[in-house]
Amino acid sequence: MLKKIITTALISLLCLGALAAPSFALEAEKQPEFDRIMSLKMADLTEEAWELMDRLHPDEDWDEQDFPSFVFTNRSVEIGYMIAVKHPEVLTINTCYCFCDAMGHRSLLNCFIKEKKPLFGSRFDSHGADCNICYGQAMMALLTKELGASDEEIQAGMAKKFGKLIKLKEEGKLAPPQ
Repeated sequence: MLKKIITTALISLLCLGALAAPSFALEAEKQPEFDRIMSLKMADLTEEAWELMDRLHPDEDWDEQDFPSFVFTNRSVEIGYMIAVKHPEVLTINTCYCFCDAMGHRSLLNCFIKEKKPLFGSRFDSHGADCNICYGQAMMALLTKELGASDEEIQAGMAKKFGKLIKLKEEGKLAPPQ
């Protein structure tokens, strides 16, 4: 009797494993590319994000966005703001690991676009132009989302990438941005 119960349980587990295998295979397939993206140097990250944005928005007239001059500091900054206006959903799901929550930012999107549009002045926040963590994260978020990573996978990848910063903050050894 016990042998029959154990055999039935093992068969059930094997069947469940066979049904779940395709989702694990997909994750395993995309993991090396995901890891590659998360480890890119800024110049390569910028180039790949620029190419992707050009492919996704080939006819976009970026002048219509009326970006302020600080957006044109360098190509990495520019692509960060381009991502913010065209793909805010990939930034909204992510915490910014420069820890600008101390400045009132609730997500990575707030590094680029103010939560509430001011009556006067720009809707763009200049913080994203001054912080390589912010615009680097924006590019990683877009590239990994385009790869097919889920929001949870992107968030976990960011937490892993910025694990040392997280630890320093938890230990009180990291000053928040000004």
